[in-house]
Amino acid sequence: MNVWKYIYIKFFKFRRWLLGETLGEDFAAMLFVVLLDCLFYLGIVVLADAFTGYHLLPEHKLLEIILFLGGAFIIGGIRNRSMCKGGAFDRIRKEVEAEPRKMLWGILSLLYILSAFAFFALSVYLWGKKMLPVLVDIGDLLSFCMADIPADADGLFIITFNVG
Repeated sequence: MNVWKYIYIKFFKFRRWLLGETLGEDFAAMLFVVLLDCLFYLGIVVLADAFTGYHLLPEHKLLEIILFLGGAFIIGGIRNRSMCKGGAFDRIRKEVEAEPRKMLWGILSLLYILSAFAFFALSVYLWGKKMLPVLVDIGDLLSFCMADIPADADGLFIITFNVG
């Protein structure tokens, strides 16, 4: 038993109580668990950008899209395979219903949900206010590496090798 399984089944039951029986209930409950994982993932990406000098996300929109959406699709695919495919839902449901310490798992799952939202909000707040120290400035490192490469008249890079 782990927190993800408990959240998965409890959200499934809550959604069924709220909306009634619908199609794709197990997949919708799995998406809630994916949302929590993505909040941690996106918070880590934002913090990594802050620790590398605040250069990646605001200046490179394509990189931002690839990191955010690509990571979310990968996390979603992994969770879908582990929670919805091959009868995993029924096994997880039986495991959660047979658990004797439901109060402990309820508290742990609530703490996990709150910490996911708090971590993401804190990382975005600290990134937005530029309150995190820059450990390795990628912009300075890239400009230092590119300074030795002269450009020709067309704006293309010419790579020269210095021998001797």
